[in-house]
Amino acid sequence: MALYLLVDSHEPTRRILRRKLLAAGQDVQEAGSGEEALEQLSNSDVDVLLTELRLPEMDGVELLRAAKQQAPLTKQIVLTDYMQVHTLLAAVNAGNVSRMMTKPLKIDERILSIMTKIGDEVVETKQRKRNLVNHFESVLLSSDRPYCLFFEDGTIASQRSLIINHSEQEVREEDQIQRLEFPTQFGTYILYQSVVGSITKPV
Repeated sequence: MALYLLVDSHEPTRRILRRKLLAAGQDVQEAGSGEEALEQLSNSDVDVLLTELRLPEMDGVELLRAAKQQAPLTKQIVLTDYMQVHTLLAAVNAGNVSRMMTKPLKIDERILSIMTKIGDEVVETKQRKRNLVNHFESVLLSSDRPYCLFFEDGTIASQRSLIINHSEQEVREEDQIQRLEFPTQFGTYILYQSVVGSITKPV
């Protein structure tokens, strides 16, 4: 079961999509604007962002770009009647778009299957990413060294007794902290680890 965020200023369109996705056993949230969508992305673990390009104030291309930075694992589906080629290309290039669909669109079993398959793939990827964190933890916790492990987007994946600000941290020799990077198929994991047995570093 995946969580879909439906973004469209046209409430009847959202209502139809919501009904279809709920009937398919998925979770659904709605937003009528790009700003509202970004707020929901910051508060919920959204798997699929399904958006119109024509939105009030913040347009769909801006939303896709911001969503990619804020939630890099979230896949995006564009559902629109806006057929300007340069805008469609900008949307694909700006975001993490898995599918482009044009309105009017009949949400039949085939289309619904495409949407739910994208959600299933995101859920599986996130689970594998969590499993990888568990593998890291099994190694790190066997050591007595404090550590802080970050996902590539700067969010903390796991930590023990080490508080550190990844975005501002400059590792110096006197800090007695080492910085290691682990590239994986799910992005690069970044590890800060004390080189001594016990240390708590303030933010």
